[in-house]
Amino acid sequence: MKKIFLPLALLLTLAACKKDQVQDKTLEALIKTKDVKGLQAYKDRQKAKMDSLNNVMAEVDKNLTAWGVSQTTGYVSVQKLQQTSFAHNVEIQGNVTTDQDVTIQPDFSGVLSLYVKEGQRVNRGQVIGRIADGGLNDQYKQAQIQVSSMNAQLQIAKTDANLKRIAYEKQAALWKQKIGSEFQYLQAKAAYDAAQRQVAASQSTVSATQKAADAVRSNLAKTAIVAPFSGVIDKVMTQNGQVVAPGRDIVKLISLGIMRVEAKVPETYLANIRPGTSVDVFFPALNKSIKSSVRLVGNYIDPATRTFIIQIPVPNEGGYVKPNLLAQIKIQDYLNPSAIQIPAQYIYDDAAHKSYVFVATNINGENGIAKKVLVETGQKSENSVEITKGLKAGDVVITDGSKNLTEGQKVKISK
Repeated sequence: MKKIFLPLALLLTLAACKKDQVQDKTLEALIKTKDVKGLQAYKDRQKAKMDSLNNVMAEVDKNLTAWGVSQTTGYVSVQKLQQTSFAHNVEIQGNVTTDQDVTIQPDFSGVLSLYVKEGQRVNRGQVIGRIADGGLNDQYKQAQIQVSSMNAQLQIAKTDANLKRIAYEKQAALWKQKIGSEFQYLQAKAAYDAAQRQVAASQSTVSATQKAADAVRSNLAKTAIVAPFSGVIDKVMTQNGQVVAPGRDIVKLISLGIMRVEAKVPETYLANIRPGTSVDVFFPALNKSIKSSVRLVGNYIDPATRTFIIQIPVPNEGGYVKPNLLAQIKIQDYLNPSAIQIPAQYIYDDAAHKSYVFVATNINGENGIAKKVLVETGQKSENSVEITKGLKAGDVVITDGSKNLTEGQKVKISK
């Protein structure tokens, strides 16, 4: 009968574990006192012990194998690697807003007559209310009459000036021929000059009268409350018959056709998000998802939150998307179309903080040998980790059952 002796390394490791039991008992105290550095040191000690035990077990397995003792630990699952598309997403929350959301106020003081109600759709330019004009309409009519009268007088003055111009020109021609007297010539010229001055005076009067009429018309136009764009009356704030003045809210008008989601994004993603970046938007209240893209990336970083604003346009067929509706946004900020990736739970860290996985080598049927491979990782998604170094397409990674493996250990591969 063969005698099997434990290697000296195993005895030393067991002794070290026993010695560390006193330190391990401080875990509860470390947690209770929230000693971050102490917990990190504790974690490193545990990893060191695990690595030491793994090395011991590998030595044991090596000797047992040399002595003809089978060391297969049971079945493991494997995954043959191939290049696949890997995407990383940023998930944030945002709120729906609209490019057209205004509170309409009057430009004139008086008694309000409102022609709309809440929920009513209106068109751009539609008169939705009117303020009593206090006699402005009558003033405007009188001003128009005065303008017409002044224009008539102007026409008379122009006709008179035209006749006197003809008389002057004839008298001037006769005077050049030494026919008639100089007095007749000068008299005709003075009459024509006076007629021209009368035309100029009439034109000034017409212009002043027209300006006065336009001022009345401008004030009269302010009595009409007009919708600045097509939309829905979301709220009526002032009722019929109330006296209003500039600055008082009348109605809230919202356009539901042009909607957008605004969200604050941490500045660490600034380099990876730009106009055109793909976005998935989910509205929990509606249980509805849509695909869109970033329309605008803000140029200002809030110093308090270290975030910047992005805008995402969203269609609103049916008008179900409302302002201030909560939106969950998933932004694709990284894409590798030919990546090597594996599930995160099969990547482990050793005491030196180096990441590693186990791959199956020397595969013969359902038999294989576990090999520890150091890897470097890249981006992390919800379920997978991108491997940037250490693995390649065709490698067979051990998945289920890899946690307690040791270097060189025989494994059986489940089909």
